[in-house]
Amino acid sequence: MQGELEFASVGLKTLYREFMPSVYRMAYSYMQNHPDSEDIVQEAFLRLAQSGKRFEDKRQVQAWLIITAANLCKDLLRRSHRKELPLEAADKVAARHEEKSGVQAAIQALPDKYRTVIYLHYYEGYSVKELAKLLHRPESTIKTWLNRGRESLRESLGEEGGTAR
Repeated sequence: MQGELEFASVGLKTLYREFMPSVYRMAYSYMQNHPDSEDIVQEAFLRLAQSGKRFEDKRQVQAWLIITAANLCKDLLRRSHRKELPLEAADKVAARHEEKSGVQAAIQALPDKYRTVIYLHYYEGYSVKELAKLLHRPESTIKTWLNRGRESLRESLGEEGGTAR
């Protein structure tokens, strides 16, 4: 099909160089550590290579990778929360949580669906229309998630003395 992006014409190596930073940022926003974030990035690109999917353009590839990374993070976090942590590890997790502040902590505290659309919209520049298509949701749902995410950020940043605007 004309206009579709194929890996043979672009190359996975090229896509990796171009999109790895944004996929890594999404992974790090969930995992909050370098090794797990790198693992997520590698797994997302591996899944892309194995998927055989065709895309309309590079932006669609980038969005697919970011969404895949977010889903991989959610799965890993779900699995890791089921494990019992030794007391020493629990102390480290608590200390790391206390170190977070401001906007980063507020974004991290958002529900997954709000965090993902906030990230894709504000950090990667996807429009509401593009997000609706990528996430298979109506535009009105995406707008609602963005509004609720922003409102939640305003409330949490306002309570901590930060600026909401």
